[in-house]
Amino acid sequence: MADGAPTLSIHIFTVEPADFERLVKSATEALGKASTLPGFVRINIFGNASHTKLLLAGEWQSEHAWSRTLWDDLIEKDLTDLVEHSEDHEFELYSHIAP
Repeated sequence: MADGAPTLSIHIFTVEPADFERLVKSATEALGKASTLPGFVRINIFGNASHTKLLLAGEWQSEHAWSRTLWDDLIEKDLTDLVEHSEDHEFELYSHIAP
C-alpha cells in the first residue's frame, strides 16, 4: 500500500439483532472520537435490514493517518466493544490505486 494514498478502512460486524442499536451507538461514539484525529476524512455507518450486519467504512487521507486510530485508547475501547459483542468481524484496509 502506498502510504500517501487515500485509504479506506472497512469493518463488517455480524451481530445479534438485540444488540444492534447499542452497537450502532458504540460505532457512532467511535466515529465522533475518530473525527478529531489528523487525516480523518469521514466514516459512514451502514446496517442491513435484518439488523444482523453493521458496516463501518472509514476514509483517511493516508494509511499513516488511519494507523493513528490504533494508538487511540478511546477509539480502541469502542471498537473492542463492537468486536467482543459480534459473532464475526471482518476487517480490510484499502489504498486508492486508480481514479
